[in-house]
Amino acid sequence: MEIIPMSIYTLLFLIALLPPLLSRKPFTFYISKKAYPNAIVKSDIFLKINNTISYIWAFIFALSFILVQIQYSLYSTTNILISNGIAFLAQILIGIPISIYLPKYFMKQPNSKIKFDSLKDAFESMPYGLNKELAKNVDVVVQFELTGNEEQKSHLIIKNQKCEYISGLHNNPTVTIKADSKLWLDITNGDIDSVKAYLDKKYEMIGDASIMLNFDKFFDNSASIENMKDRTKDYNYKSFKPKKIKNIVVFDGGARNKKLSKTTLMVDKFIEGASSAGANVEEYKLSKLNIHQCDGCYMCWTNIPGQCVHKDIMIELREKYRSADLVVFASPLYIFNVTGIMKTFMDRLLPILKPYMLLDEKDWHISHPDRFPEFGEQGMVVFSASGFPDVDGNFDGLKGMYRAWASHSQNSYLMGEFFLTASEMLPQPVYKSRKDLVEQSCFNAGVQVVNDGYIDYQYMANVSNPKVNNKTFQNQADNFWANLDGKKSYLKEIIKL
Repeated sequence: MEIIPMSIYTLLFLIALLPPLLSRKPFTFYISKKAYPNAIVKSDIFLKINNTISYIWAFIFALSFILVQIQYSLYSTTNILISNGIAFLAQILIGIPISIYLPKYFMKQPNSKIKFDSLKDAFESMPYGLNKELAKNVDVVVQFELTGNEEQKSHLIIKNQKCEYISGLHNNPTVTIKADSKLWLDITNGDIDSVKAYLDKKYEMIGDASIMLNFDKFFDNSASIENMKDRTKDYNYKSFKPKKIKNIVVFDGGARNKKLSKTTLMVDKFIEGASSAGANVEEYKLSKLNIHQCDGCYMCWTNIPGQCVHKDIMIELREKYRSADLVVFASPLYIFNVTGIMKTFMDRLLPILKPYMLLDEKDWHISHPDRFPEFGEQGMVVFSASGFPDVDGNFDGLKGMYRAWASHSQNSYLMGEFFLTASEMLPQPVYKSRKDLVEQSCFNAGVQVVNDGYIDYQYMANVSNPKVNNKTFQNQADNFWANLDGKKSYLKEIIKL
């Protein structure tokens, strides 16, 4: 006689199969609902998951019904033990994993997001909807000070891949959100874009708001935070002996002041680091100087070698350039290259080279000889900021110009290139951690180039990584410009054909 009669499996099969077929709640619904808040239990996705699991258990019970009827041994007792053991094994190997992992699979589907009727439901559900994979190494306190229909002061603690919702204020929140409760419910449900609402000043963030860049993804099991790959090293940067670099000169070709220029932000931190290591630094803001354009007369190569027909500030700048141990070129990206004044400055550097041809017999490369070899070897570092989120396809022109300048200038060598992507977003509170990383990387590079004679490539990679995928960048950038109403102003001025 079977340990579990076939009639029991028949009954279990019907219990699992009939309720979902008759549009009734399955038995798994009543078992699992005790573990979740009401907002999740009453959602369509919760019922869908339990219906599916119930159908699978119906299949397992039907399979068990068949398995216990198969004769595995001539001995009755042995056969009973084997048949029931195999049936139990099927339930354990199939039923238990399905019950555990199927809900996780469903929650990763794009249409699995629950729409909440109230913030109370949303906040109570968040601990159960935390995307643990994305929450690795996250340790933050997000505080809410909400007004309106659901006025409240509460906070979420996300730590150790767990989330805890607590009523009341926290002593030391990472960031505090001040908003209308209805607005925040709409943002939580995805009915209102959080970036646009922030740019429209509909809510306020106080503290380190960088966590809010991916906050919604932490509670979306279908989401993943893309790991933005660092740019690939494609140049053999020069190294010098430690402590060789003592004198640094900076030529800044940007139009903006220090408060607004992202290029200057990098340069200032680099200089700060180099100065702290003992280097002497001089800076020139090219836009403030009267620099005549090059006439292309070649007088500096013929009638007055090493000099120029224009007696302007470039006489001083060329001397500062060639006598420096390290030259810093700083220019924001203007139409995929340097600014106009920086290009003019570069053109006027021609007198420091001789017109003759210098052949490198190793690679048969042709360049011009250095007119002032007595100054010895010098390094070059380039800084440039762009609004685009990618290095490739945007910095190619600027990069090519300075690499060509280095390859055609005897005794001058490129030591580093700092290309800041998505730079206009840097002042936003959500990018505070990225801004800190950029500043620290530039500072460390300044210290290192003086003390060690080289720059770690990782510092350059840190600057170039926008810390956001292109889709998110597009959304934030478009909302930013829409907020400034740039399109309307543009259309007002455009010539209509």
